[in-house]
Amino acid sequence: MSEERGKGDRSETPLSNTLSSNDKYLPDADLSMVALPDKMEEPSVPHFRDKPVQHLVDGFCLIFREYNDCEYWICEEKKKGSYFVQWLEFRDSKPQKFHRLLSNRNGLDVENEKRDQALVRYLHNRAGIEKVEISQFLEEVGIFIGENRYSLSPEYDETSEEDNDTLEANDESEEIPEEKKEELVEILKRPDLLSFIDEALYERSPDDGFIIGEMESKHTLNFNCVGARLGSSTINTLKGASSIGKTNTANVVTGLHRTKKVGSLSDTALKYADDLHNIDILYIQETLEEEFKNKETRLMSADDGGFIAETTIKNPKTGEFEVQQTTIPVKTLVTTTTAIELDPEFASRNFIIPVDDSEEQTKRILEENFKSTEKKLQEIKGEKDFNTKYMDLKDSYSLLKTYTVLIPYEADLLEIFPTSNPRARRDSKKLMQLIKESALLFQFQRCRAELNDQPVLVASWADLAHAIILGGPILEATLTGFDKRLIEALPVIYELIDEKGYVTTKSLHKKLKKSSKYAWQILNFFEDNGYIYHDSDTKRLFGIKGKAKVYIKTGAREYKNLLLAIGNIDWFDIKNKEEKFIKEQIPNSSHQVGEHIYLPHYDPTAPNKVVYKQTPIHSEEFGIYQNKAIEDVKTSESYSEILKNESRNIESDKLVKQSENVEIDYRNLTAIEKAILTELASFHKHTIGSLIDELKSRFQTVEIRKTIIDMEGSGWLS
Repeated sequence: MSEERGKGDRSETPLSNTLSSNDKYLPDADLSMVALPDKMEEPSVPHFRDKPVQHLVDGFCLIFREYNDCEYWICEEKKKGSYFVQWLEFRDSKPQKFHRLLSNRNGLDVENEKRDQALVRYLHNRAGIEKVEISQFLEEVGIFIGENRYSLSPEYDETSEEDNDTLEANDESEEIPEEKKEELVEILKRPDLLSFIDEALYERSPDDGFIIGEMESKHTLNFNCVGARLGSSTINTLKGASSIGKTNTANVVTGLHRTKKVGSLSDTALKYADDLHNIDILYIQETLEEEFKNKETRLMSADDGGFIAETTIKNPKTGEFEVQQTTIPVKTLVTTTTAIELDPEFASRNFIIPVDDSEEQTKRILEENFKSTEKKLQEIKGEKDFNTKYMDLKDSYSLLKTYTVLIPYEADLLEIFPTSNPRARRDSKKLMQLIKESALLFQFQRCRAELNDQPVLVASWADLAHAIILGGPILEATLTGFDKRLIEALPVIYELIDEKGYVTTKSLHKKLKKSSKYAWQILNFFEDNGYIYHDSDTKRLFGIKGKAKVYIKTGAREYKNLLLAIGNIDWFDIKNKEEKFIKEQIPNSSHQVGEHIYLPHYDPTAPNKVVYKQTPIHSEEFGIYQNKAIEDVKTSESYSEILKNESRNIESDKLVKQSENVEIDYRNLTAIEKAILTELASFHKHTIGSLIDELKSRFQTVEIRKTIIDMEGSGWLS
């Protein structure tokens, strides 16, 4: 939101030609604002509307038009990180100020509705020029400045084009020595490549930012960024409350790739950006709730294929308006937001990536923050180069090649993906995308070949495992729009309704100890999605006055974890289909399909609090996603040795979830019951064993097990 500051208003009388010395915007000492410099004769001076741009000490002026014996110019200056914009009226070559200076964090090439409306209003009231004409002029100015920002800069002549820090479109890998390439290929061949990536994102200089935890969010975002290098595109929104690490996660992950990072991006700037062909990722640091309705940003998704923009511009030679057509290519977009609810059209094209705001994650970050001096000393003394793995990873990505990814088990995905939600039509593609991106990242460990001179890559069962186990929470948030804030708020809302008969913004904000606006956004989300509704009869019944909305439960909808629908995966069948596909389609291949992958597990003793364990396909980790038919197969004699070696506890392996359509009295829950229900409402599937592992730091194992049994007896769990 722009800020307008300064003195004066549009109603003041024009200044005399003798400027007072106490005017801080047009001081006598600043001759650049008293009179325009003489016309520069150098051919390099850009022209606007057939007149040369007039350079100031900290900016420039552009002509608007002559009107009633006056010339009107618009002036932009940059001082101390802010842009200052002002109209100037010239009569007899002397300037007169007739409104206050406008201050904004962006220049005229970045759209700002409030600032531009003020500029239109001031000049219209001053000179009587039509508002439409002024608005068209400001759009033309924005385009001109966007195309000529460097040449308009006062320092432009001092900097040669060769010195500009631009992104090259050439092959980055050509600059890497062969010996180094061999080292980087070995990194990409590591079976525990995800572990190396985790270490690279963690072992960073204290000044550069690091990622600890965030297993699902960082790996899913990295999968999508790798895909961006190799021809695919996605829109990624890191979503969550303020100050929980969204920007840091985005900064560190996108830093591995060719990224254009901007604080904001207007429609005009997007249409006229000339460097999009030299980048993989467009990173907008923060997107406000109202900005998600930006049509141009939405249309950057792969489904829409980019878009063609047509803009009316004035030909400087003929003076006639012409239509200029610009093609905006499809690019991977990364942004962050604190918004509770995203624009539906934008959200449906998105990977919504929730960021971990748990108490455990906060503790991990605080512990690392208080090690910064220790790390800095290690860096100063040369004891450790914190960015070695990060830079090696970045260089190794340049060795990845583009392939057509073939998924041997593609038909089976229809059975495992939820179909109850219409958005699954679009979001099912996101599952496919994660599978392909995992295969591309692990391409040195996958079956590669050429079919009819076309380079192809066969996706493994392991890529499906990555997509579901690591990308599952992201797919869940993408499908439902839920993040942790919403998951935790829903039981509180139902508790208030059960206790009082209704819930209001005031009662929720007191219960959550959050702002009224936050509570209103939460209630608005659940009303829009059919979980609660405003009931006037209840409001009258309880005698509630004023404009307050009174909400009650619809009774028609309960939150269901959509990942629980993924229950029919026959992992052995998926692996067998991969082997059969390779044998039939690539008969000369010597590739062997492995039986293990490395999956992350939190470990407080590890420096980065996570270890990657070798996980066999027949382990509990995959058993959670298997249906009963598969479990029956595993009891056969052929798998008896596996079961014996795993020493699995049947009770601990039992999948546990909250029963559907059951009424729970949230008013009288014990602390452990609340903890269990909260865990079951999260993005992860749980067995009794995994629930105990998650809660044993707060409660005794015997107590957890007994409570689960009691809750099952009450019909709360199944």
